[in-house]
Amino acid sequence: MDENQSIMEALMPVLETNVGAAPSIFNLWFGELKLSSISDTEAVFIAPTALKKKILITKYISQINKTIEEVLGFAVDVKIFTQDELDAPPPEEDDDDDDELPIPVPKGEDDGKEEIISEFISGTSDKASIVDNYTFENFVVGSSNTFAKAACMAVAKDPTVYNPLFIYGNSGLGKTHLLYAIINYMKHNHPDLKIVYKKCETFLAELIEALQSGVVAPFKEKYRKCDVLLIDDIQFLAGKEMTQEEFFHTFSSLYESEKQIILTSDRPPKDIKPLSDRLKTRFEGGLLADVQPPNFELRIAIIRKKADDIGLTISNEMVEYMAERLQNNIRQIEGALKRLYALCSFTSSEVTKERVDEVISIIDPGNIPTDAMIEKILNAVSKHYGIDVESLKSKQKTDSIAKARHVAIYLLRTMTSLTLKEIGGIFDRNHSTVKSSIDYVDLNIKTVNGYEREIKQLKKQIKS
Repeated sequence: MDENQSIMEALMPVLETNVGAAPSIFNLWFGELKLSSISDTEAVFIAPTALKKKILITKYISQINKTIEEVLGFAVDVKIFTQDELDAPPPEEDDDDDDELPIPVPKGEDDGKEEIISEFISGTSDKASIVDNYTFENFVVGSSNTFAKAACMAVAKDPTVYNPLFIYGNSGLGKTHLLYAIINYMKHNHPDLKIVYKKCETFLAELIEALQSGVVAPFKEKYRKCDVLLIDDIQFLAGKEMTQEEFFHTFSSLYESEKQIILTSDRPPKDIKPLSDRLKTRFEGGLLADVQPPNFELRIAIIRKKADDIGLTISNEMVEYMAERLQNNIRQIEGALKRLYALCSFTSSEVTKERVDEVISIIDPGNIPTDAMIEKILNAVSKHYGIDVESLKSKQKTDSIAKARHVAIYLLRTMTSLTLKEIGGIFDRNHSTVKSSIDYVDLNIKTVNGYEREIKQLKKQIKS
């Protein structure tokens, strides 16, 4: 691997974070960007087309500059050309103003509006290539997502086998990856299928534009004549009666024509409110597949797989430490690994606990190392109940100390990844005693007026 390629691999994950766009948008504009040369004063990039060069300069130049300074440790003059411009012969006359300048967007020519590619139709390989990296093969499987993956694979192999397929779960757990995997599988194995993928928000925007322009027929034709319709984040239909009406007719038309419908949401249909009963009934009439947060073993597998994909060397100890710290979101795991790769590559250092803490504090400021969280919880409970930490951890059984100890144990269980045995070690008690304390607090939350509010206030104080 040459030096320019190594630098690009270090820049890209940090640049993706700084740009903050959806993966498909980031890959559209930056996926084919290459570093031609770099010095201590100048970085020259090659964009594949004049349009992409224009968008990069007019829309993203500040993020590119910020990323280079952040990763390299110093600022440079960024220039972007197409390959044709670099290959062109030099001008015959000297020109003092030959530096690359941002290209102004003429008024009336869409004001630099970004082109958002979110539609994948058979025969449009450029669009489909955006998500080529999302496949069933590189989707890491564990108990929390096995059923959802199996359902998606079944639909990809035999469209309409489960119709509709409704996948739900919190953000960052891999739902969109599964949609893209379906698209990629169908693209290669069912090339004649007309496939349309949209974010629900884009569907809404297109419908509004069609209604405002008075030209609704092309909109209906587009969505009702496809073979496979995939809508991401369908929960955004909630409360939008006009859009629900149009989507109901689109859904019914496709369903009656035995066309495949695949939907994702951050919640099951019954929890999407307000949603019309007839849509809710249709969403629930197919196969529901939930994606849960990954357990510890799956997080370890994901970290190892993603680290291997980007060439990051990381010890088993640090893999397990990251798995303990990053519990709920696969997207955060990917972001942390990319930033670790960039930091360690440019400092020629190994992945250490300090490095991991540094990276996680950037991408998830509220995520506190376990040791620090234990200390914060004990100090907060001690202060709240007017009991010193040593008394809290002692064998004393006075009512005031016991009640405070119950709360401390409960907070340690709900705010950290510590096991009952590990919590028991802090207080020199066995795991059954710890379980009794947790049950005590749970019961008081349900039965004692104001108790739940007190626990929430303590949690808020600890997180702040």
